[in-house]
Amino acid sequence: MRDQATLKRLGFMTRQGSTHTARTLMLSEVCTLFDHVPAEADKDAYLAAIRDANCLAKRSGRSRQLTASHLADLYGLDPANPIHAGLRYFWSRDEAARPELALLAAAARDSLLRDLAPAILAKPLGTSITRESVESAIEQRWPGRFSDVTRESIAQRVNSSLVQVGYLLGPIKKVRVHLEPATGAVAYALYLAWLQGGRGELLLQSPCCKLLDASQDRLLELAAQASAKGWMVMRRIDNVIDIDFPALAQVVTQALNTSEPATAAQQEIFHEQG
Repeated sequence: MRDQATLKRLGFMTRQGSTHTARTLMLSEVCTLFDHVPAEADKDAYLAAIRDANCLAKRSGRSRQLTASHLADLYGLDPANPIHAGLRYFWSRDEAARPELALLAAAARDSLLRDLAPAILAKPLGTSITRESVESAIEQRWPGRFSDVTRESIAQRVNSSLVQVGYLLGPIKKVRVHLEPATGAVAYALYLAWLQGGRGELLLQSPCCKLLDASQDRLLELAAQASAKGWMVMRRIDNVIDIDFPALAQVVTQALNTSEPATAAQQEIFHEQG
């Protein structure tokens, strides 16, 4: 595992904090935003699309600014951020993977989602996932940190995010269901684990890959499909696995060579009061 300073340069959020105290995964918004803003656009283009062009149809300037801030927290919205660059790379190549891609990117940048989602997804299929059970998990993980109202809101929003992705089903009663992972989602999960410093078979045991509903053998099958498509490179000899991401190597190298976190400039822009 890389040190925290390196993870920050690569786009990971290591501080305690969460968009889920205020919003969900915002899947509909990020889908619309990516439809309006090309993958090669810079961070200013995202801000212009949200705040000036109002591509997300928000009612006020304040709402547009807050939406930009939340989306930046979840998804980076900066082509110099390797997490965001990888998200846009696989987003354009596997439409079916988009909900899972959003979850993976958000989990890399949202500590509450990152800590809560694995426990929920570990529940047996068919299990009812109540708001109260998630509230209990929050209190056990962070005793006394949140008020009753905030804890309830977080639990509702985390459950809603997992409904948006497809891991939970039901408008009121949420039930754990199986979601077959998409090829692009497996490739992106491996990319995130690779960014964190994982190599070989350890990549398949990473928290990123554990967010996908699949055995290690199934992950390897889908990774091989992604490699055949040219989305990544996987070499496998017996039990030895070597994985690389040549298409994303440049942005990763640039992020590692900078002295500032890749998200610093983006945070300054998106968190200003508009």
